[in-house]
Amino acid sequence: ERASGAALPDLKAIDMRQEGPERGRWMAPELVHAIKDTFAAGDQSLLFLNRRGYAPLTLCRTCGHRFQCSHCSAWLVEHRFQKKLVCHHCGHNEPVPKACPSCQSTDSLVACGPGVERIAEEVSDLFPQARVLVLSSDMAGGPERLKREMKVVEEGGADIVIGTQLVAKGHNFPKMKLVGVIDADLGLAHGDPRAAEKTFQLLAQVTGRAGRVTGGGKGILQTYNADHPVIRALLGGDKHAFYRAEIDARRAAGLPPFGRLAAVIVSGPDRAFAEGFARAFARAAPPEQAVTLLGPAEAALAMVRGRYRFRLLAMAPRQFDLQAYLRGWLATGPKPSRGLRLQVDIDPQHFL
Repeated sequence: ERASGAALPDLKAIDMRQEGPERGRWMAPELVHAIKDTFAAGDQSLLFLNRRGYAPLTLCRTCGHRFQCSHCSAWLVEHRFQKKLVCHHCGHNEPVPKACPSCQSTDSLVACGPGVERIAEEVSDLFPQARVLVLSSDMAGGPERLKREMKVVEEGGADIVIGTQLVAKGHNFPKMKLVGVIDADLGLAHGDPRAAEKTFQLLAQVTGRAGRVTGGGKGILQTYNADHPVIRALLGGDKHAFYRAEIDARRAAGLPPFGRLAAVIVSGPDRAFAEGFARAFARAAPPEQAVTLLGPAEAALAMVRGRYRFRLLAMAPRQFDLQAYLRGWLATGPKPSRGLRLQVDIDPQHFL
């Protein structure tokens, strides 16, 4: 229940496979129409996309070259306002080149996919008379600027707000009546056992910005998977059904809270040496019937800040003393050297 007593927003999904936007656009016609009605009524709209910058990938149409960070296994994100390509993992940045560094073609670089800056560009094109504000943690000015701009939104100084995760919770925007989620499936794409839980929580929080004070709010979720349990639970307003389904899945898989997990991450500047150590460390694991050991395998982010990363995952029943097992393993196993680093994460919250 809301502290204000106002009714929760009405939620609707747009199936992008059937009702998606025209080529080169990122907002479905129904969402655009809803923004138009909200603006005409003198109320505010919030467009949510948890992706900073202008586009998550830049490539060459001539040779297919993709701009990747030289220190991480991640694509460089274009930040058009800053005219830079930026790695969101290590901070490496470089100016957007005029020609492809691989084939030297000019005017061949194309931005793939949307970030909040690209959504802002589309909104400004569709609603040139509206006051548009982008809220993202990487905008110049830092926390003080964000604080001022949040105040602007709260006082009604912006008509359409485009924001990342930082607008999802803890804010009260009295005139906000519409929340549009540009990509409701974004958080479900990772191999994270908690992906559904995190996505459900985030989308419930961000759509909750609509009509928070006076009610009458509306939330629109753009999705390519309208039948996903997360989307169905959000639309039905049935968090208990979602909770029961998640609990059943985790119980069947032995995942927390019904089991224990421990991630062991080996990283180092030399890939072959890091992988060899990870395999040797896995072979040194004390024999224990209650423990299932998976890996080593490359981490989802195989390289960060010039360090190659390999993960092992230990699974055990809830009642098993996993910490004591790990202490014994660390005491008897090989010791890292030559710049290697070994990290242990009990019941990991993230799987990158």
